Amino acid sequence: MTAAVTKNTAATAKGGSLAKRKRRKDYIFVAILLAYPVLQFVITWAFVNIGSIKMAFERTDLYGNTEFVWFDQFVRVVKDLFQTTQNDTGVPWLNNNLVIVLNSLGYAVITVFISLPLSLLFSYFLDKKMPLANVFRVIFFLPNIIPIVALVMSYNMPLKYMVSGMYDKWPTSQLWIYLYCIWAGLGYNVVLMSGAIGRIPKEIYESAQLDGAGYMTEFTKITIPLIWPTIVTLVIVGLTNVLTLYLQPYLLTNGNGTGLTYSIAMEIFANTSEFNPSKYSQMAAKGLLFSVIWAPIVMLVRHFMSKKYSDIDF
Repeated sequence: MTAAVTKNTAATAKGGSLAKRKRRKDYIFVAILLAYPVLQFVITWAFVNIGSIKMAFERTDLYGNTEFVWFDQFVRVVKDLFQTTQNDTGVPWLNNNLVIVLNSLGYAVITVFISLPLSLLFSYFLDKKMPLANVFRVIFFLPNIIPIVALVMSYNMPLKYMVSGMYDKWPTSQLWIYLYCIWAGLGYNVVLMSGAIGRIPKEIYESAQLDGAGYMTEFTKITIPLIWPTIVTLVIVGLTNVLTLYLQPYLLTNGNGTGLTYSIAMEIFANTSEFNPSKYSQMAAKGLLFSVIWAPIVMLVRHFMSKKYSDIDF
């Protein structure tokens, strides 16, 4: 009896030791797996941005001398949104700084409510093996493989002959930029959504057709729920354009701000690309302030959209 108890105790101890070793190996594997992205985040974001975060709480003069001013720069950014001295819009309450914010928010609107639905519709019908479907996929994707400078020229040159002063007056100046972003951005979304739709088992559609489901029912009841994670990802990417998009308006307008086509990122780029140390702290505060405001909004959108449909594996 004693020998049996001893044997069972030894087996239990051995099993516990094996489980500990397995957990240790799992921890090592996860640590190695996460080491690269964590290191990349530290080097490319934290290390780079720690200086700009510090600068947001300082004031810098033309000679580069700095002083700590706490939240003065943030207060100045907020006041600039409602000041009335710099106003080229013709609308009394709409100054240049507020227009920049509206321009930036517009990129989220057109991406989520125009470009994304169009891409979803095109991807769905391309998946239905319409004639020349692969040719249309290539046509949609062409803007993404052509250099952006050439793409901007191909967009601007013919329109300038038909529309004079495209970027001279707001809001029409911004509408032309939005139109370009829709045109150039469809292909990227179509490729991603086509891949997601292509993974849906055809048996699901066949079963729905046997039950009498039409295209609209398939689209709303089958396709959208099954590719919902891809849609959520593209919505989040579209929302980040509010704070990151600057190259398109910069190239389309040659950096000319008189047409009020700046975005938040473009304004920061324009004010920091020239040697003007007095602007650096204000732009750092503006970037940090809008990041602190917009990041929770993006996370909330992701949270509520993810709860719309449960994840489905197939």
